[in-house]
Amino acid sequence: MKYLRFASIVLLGLSVIAGQTGGVTGAENVTTDSPDQTTTPTKSHDTTQNPVVTSTLTPAEMCAQFSNGTCDQCLGVAGAKCLWCNSDKSCQLYPYKKVLPPKGMCALDEARWGVCWLNFEALIIGVSVTGGIIILAVTICICRCCCCGGKNKRKYDKDDARYDAQKMERKAKSDDRKSERKERLDEIRRKYGLMKDEPYQRFDA
Repeated sequence: MKYLRFASIVLLGLSVIAGQTGGVTGAENVTTDSPDQTTTPTKSHDTTQNPVVTSTLTPAEMCAQFSNGTCDQCLGVAGAKCLWCNSDKSCQLYPYKKVLPPKGMCALDEARWGVCWLNFEALIIGVSVTGGIIILAVTICICRCCCCGGKNKRKYDKDDARYDAQKMERKAKSDDRKSERKERLDEIRRKYGLMKDEPYQRFDA
């Protein structure tokens, strides 16, 4: 009996120890902290933009910025009529107040305006020749019209005179034929006694 009582006490102690051990393990499981969550810091981006600087250039400055460039770039400037000097590769605003660019600005055979394949001297010669041809053609047309008008008028006058002469000639021939017919009728009337004497006859002196 003593052995049984001792065994039961041992078993009871073991069960108590086992229960305490399970409680501690559960508490550890419950009180276990969750892993720390790492937060990544966000970097702020600078969204401010630099202001766009717009500068208004004068036509002369627009032309000058293409100096030492090419002729096509100089003459292709929008909003300005530029003159390209081929000798010093300069791009300048065309002097509108003057008909021709001065020699101090650029020589005429080296200046380009409008197109790059034709110099200013050849352009002036071509325009002058074309204008002269047009003026000459207009003058010839005017003179020809005036001369032709005078000739036509004289021709019409001659035609009118010839027509009047023919009309007078036809009228004279018609009068002659009428007088001849009247004479023949009078002869026939006298022959057959149908001619009546005039009641009043002129007495010869």
